[in-house]
Amino acid sequence: MIESPKIGIFEYFSKDELYRIHAATLEVLEKIGVKIEEENALRLLDSIGSDVEFSKRIVKIPQHVVEEAIKKSSHSVLFAGRSKEFDLKLEGKKINFGLGEGAINILDCETNSIRPSTKNDVANASKLADALPTIDFVMPLFTAQDVAKQVMPLHNLHAALKNTVKPVMVVDFGLDANYLIKMASTIVGEEQKLKERPLLGMYSEPISPLTHGKDHIKNLMTFANAELPIVYIPSAASCSTAPATMAGAIVQSNAETLSGNVIAQFTKKGAKFIYGADTSVMDQRTGVFSYGAPEWMIVNLAMAQLGRYYNLPTWSTGGCSDSKILDGQATLEAALSLFIAASSGANLIHDVGSFLNFGLTGSLELVTICDEIISMISYVLNGIEVNDETLALDVIAKVGPGGHFITQKHTLDFLRKEHWMPTLLNRQMRESWVKSGSKDLLERAREKTKNILSSHLPNPLPSDVKKELDDVLKKSEKEILNA
Repeated sequence: MIESPKIGIFEYFSKDELYRIHAATLEVLEKIGVKIEEENALRLLDSIGSDVEFSKRIVKIPQHVVEEAIKKSSHSVLFAGRSKEFDLKLEGKKINFGLGEGAINILDCETNSIRPSTKNDVANASKLADALPTIDFVMPLFTAQDVAKQVMPLHNLHAALKNTVKPVMVVDFGLDANYLIKMASTIVGEEQKLKERPLLGMYSEPISPLTHGKDHIKNLMTFANAELPIVYIPSAASCSTAPATMAGAIVQSNAETLSGNVIAQFTKKGAKFIYGADTSVMDQRTGVFSYGAPEWMIVNLAMAQLGRYYNLPTWSTGGCSDSKILDGQATLEAALSLFIAASSGANLIHDVGSFLNFGLTGSLELVTICDEIISMISYVLNGIEVNDETLALDVIAKVGPGGHFITQKHTLDFLRKEHWMPTLLNRQMRESWVKSGSKDLLERAREKTKNILSSHLPNPLPSDVKKELDDVLKKSEKEILNA
């Protein structure tokens, strides 16, 4: 986690611009409205004074309802780890980094080839994230292609819960969220205790433009009632499912996430709603939704500032790439997006090292590289401590003109406190680098990743909890597949 005065250094909008975006968002929701496919949500919105056209499922939400929902929201959210030392408090400019979920392929670190991902890959990704010090929360990264598609989300969560003590966030793939909640409850004992120790969160999306799907809204309401963290944000594509102008895309994205918050807060006051957007651009030359675009980075900055304007916990993205392989483009886009996201002050930054090829391919080595990048970013954003000792007037006077500081006790005292030391990046002279094997960044990352996977042992679940978790998986899988 990073928390320092340097976080949030990019304030993208003026106060007047923030107000204009907010006012435009309210106008969209009150005059244009949103489409909602879930009947219970329609009735709920009708009961609180929204203009509901049931035949078309269009809801126009009054300004006062949107603003009341913001007031009802939890402005500080606990996202718990299995171990309390990994608890996250989502508020202000406290920044935490985690993986993403959804890659259907893996860039295999053993063969350096791309293949369909498996449940074992999910387990390895969770294990790696558990070991890396800069990763604060875990998402399964891959989708298990070796299990039935209907129950894949259960197997993803099952593998993650077994292989990390950190908080776990899963993607809403449309499966009834009650199954996931029941599985997570086995870790803490029961669903009531899960409310006290919310170690499971869910990431879900509206359908841009301005549409809320049936299953996702149902799961949003389920998580709201369960008092668990819920990220409900759009992944709109400017020039395709959102306006071509960045201001217009941000207004639409804001309307989509805030209307989700209305449903969450009037389902359960104080619902643990996390605000943001994954809005990027559709490249008109290729037709793809870009993961490395600067437009996405702009939205990260904008939405983090808007989230603070509303005093809501915020979600963001960094550490992924459009590159097909782990190359210079991949590390460039990952590093820049991570720095921008961290500088924005967003509370949960996901997709760290998770995605290549527009989100289709995951890479464990990129996760390992991003751990190093985040470590460097943390150093930069932690600022400089200024006091009598760090101003170093005594030692400057002692050394004087023409001397050196190598042998000074002050240097020994502050060398590790003040300076960042790489564990993956190479600073050898060329001759030494050649003698040690001439290994490039990818080779070093591959070695480090393999070493972690072969040596790191996540804190195991107690045997009775593990058995119950396995039983819940088997029972849920049988119910879903036989339905």
